[in-house]
Formats: sequence, structure tokens, C-alpha cells
Amino acid sequence: MIRLFSLSFLILTLIISGCSVRKARIQTGAPNIESYKSFDNYHFSNHNTPFCFDQCPNTSLRGEQIFVNKSALNTNAVPLREFLENTPTVAFAIIRNDSVLYEYYEEEFDETKIVTSFSVAKSFVSAVLGIAIHEGYIQSVEEPITRYLPELSDKRFENIRIRHVLNHVSGIQFPSLAWTYYTHDNNRLLQKMKYGKGPGKEYVYANCNTLLITLIIEHATGRKFQDYFHEKIWSKIGTEYEMLWSMDNKKDQNLKTFCCINGRMRDFAKFGKLYLQRGKWNDEQIIPSTWIDQTLKYDLTDGSTWDNEYFWYLGPKEYGYYYAAGLYGQYILIYPKKNIIILRFAKRALHFNFMWQDQLIQILDQL
Repeated sequence: MIRLFSLSFLILTLIISGCSVRKARIQTGAPNIESYKSFDNYHFSNHNTPFCFDQCPNTSLRGEQIFVNKSALNTNAVPLREFLENTPTVAFAIIRNDSVLYEYYEEEFDETKIVTSFSVAKSFVSAVLGIAIHEGYIQSVEEPITRYLPELSDKRFENIRIRHVLNHVSGIQFPSLAWTYYTHDNNRLLQKMKYGKGPGKEYVYANCNTLLITLIIEHATGRKFQDYFHEKIWSKIGTEYEMLWSMDNKKDQNLKTFCCINGRMRDFAKFGKLYLQRGKWNDEQIIPSTWIDQTLKYDLTDGSTWDNEYFWYLGPKEYGYYYAAGLYGQYILIYPKKNIIILRFAKRALHFNFMWQDQLIQILDQL
């Protein structure tokens, strides 16, 4: 689960095993919201006719009218604005029916400032995979990964299905989290991974699972991930600003698809809107609705966890919300019952996923 990943990431990034990774670690530092400036970045252009959310009148009042508890141990409710000011939150928004109900930015931030998303990016990769399957490049998630990655010479890899990788139950022994984040050569991934325990044994959150799905998409489509993603999603959802996605190096231009999408909060909200509309934008079905249905199933088979499916997180069944999540508490939350999207981006801080779930539910209950 992401709460385990967050702590592991903070610890493991301090343990650097290779010279190239050590050098990158020194140059870049621990992950933070401006780390993208130390990486090479692929630039995605904004839409010629951007979609703009409506702005509700007196939006600032919402910050005084919604109350949340500071923590599970502190039941004294405070206004949402005060709560946000006392957390490392840099940007926060509540959107309902395409209207911004409430928006908060830390003092040096505003709607034009870049925020980074960390593992929120994994949910973008999931969407692209669903499109590739719908278009026939990949038959299904039940296919063995070796069908698209013939470089894997160990015959045991034939036991691993795409869905095992999607649900972090692949059983593969991957390079360290530090290597994944700081490496300047994603192409070495297949050489560095080992078969391990095999699929379906246990849930082990690993960034490299996302990189592996990316390679499968690229091998299946015969295209660079960024080109396929731009054509199928980014160019169609009315983005207002340029978006940067960090890469391993300028020459190979392999995206760090497990993290590192850097853009403006309202453009991230458009990806949330796409999912809220069950993959449809205007009159075009961009992501198959059947793929979204698969994503939202609570699956405990093969060692999967109930709250993580296809690189998305699922909230309590009685609420039915789901969310993309990233390090330090970055969120794109979709709540279909009330047609709501909630977004939150934050600075570096020790963060566990459960620390925000209670507050998000409190907010949803008051809308």
C-alpha cells in the first residue's frame, strides 16, 4: 500500500548502492516538489481551446464552512482553511459539476504554479493501458508479460500475467526504489530484475511495476509512451498549460512513468473529470468504460489488497470513491455519488495514506 511505500521510499533513498545513482542522489537530493528541475523533462503542449472550470462565487467561504478534525486523536474540528494552513499543503481544490467550489493555495502558489504528483502518474499509465487493450494492441491483462517482452530469457517469467504487474503481485525482484527514481537509464530495467517469488504470492508495492507496464505498452504499440499518451489522452482533455514529465535522459527520453508528472492543479483535475465521466470527454469515449469498471472492482485474489487495483486506490465500499495517490499526500479523488473531484498537492513531509482518508471523508460528508 502507498503508506508502506512512502516510508520505504524515505528510508531507501538514503541507501544508495551504485556510483551513478549516488551521484544523481547528491545532485537531486531527496524527492521534493521541485525535483523535476534536476531531471530532463518531456514537454507536453496545452490544448488550443482549453476547457475551463466554472468558478463559484464566494469560494473562499467554503474554507470557513467545512470543518475537519486535525487528526484521529484530535477531535477538535477546525475550518478547512485553517487545517490546510497547518499542513504542508501547497494546493487544494474541490470541484463539483465542473465548478470550483473551493480552492486553496499556499502563499507562494497559485493556479499558474507547477505542482508535482509523484505516484499519481501510475493512474495515468493505467488509463493508457486500458486504451491499448481496447485498440487491440494487447489482448487482455491475462496475457503473460513475455508475449511483449521477449528479452526476458528466464522461462519462469511466462507465469507472470499483466494483471499481476498492475496489482503489484508480480513477485519480481526489482532494483531498489532509489535506483528507480535516480537512474539515468531506464533501459537497464529488464537486465536488473529477477524472477523472485513468482506471481500471486504477496502484495509488494514497486515503482518498477509501472515501468514494466510502460515497456509492454511501447512494445505492443511500437510507439514511445509519451507519443501514444499525448495522442490518446493529453491532447483531448482541454489542458490550459504545458505539462512536464520527467525522463531518465535527453537521448533516450524514457519517462519516469511511476511518478513525476509536473503541471497545474486544474489540468490534473481534467484527468479526474475524464474518469468521473467514465472515460468520456464531450462526445468521445477516450478510456473504455469497461476498463474503468474493472479498475473499481475490490479484488483480493492472488495476494492483491482490497484498496489497490490497476494502479488506483479504492475508498470504503459504502462511499464508492477512488483516487490516484502519490508521495507526501498528493491526491486526485473521484466521488461519483456527488459528482465531486478533490485534489491535493503537498511539500515533502512524512506521510502515511491513512492520515488523510478520515479528513477527506469528513469533507465529502459536508458537500
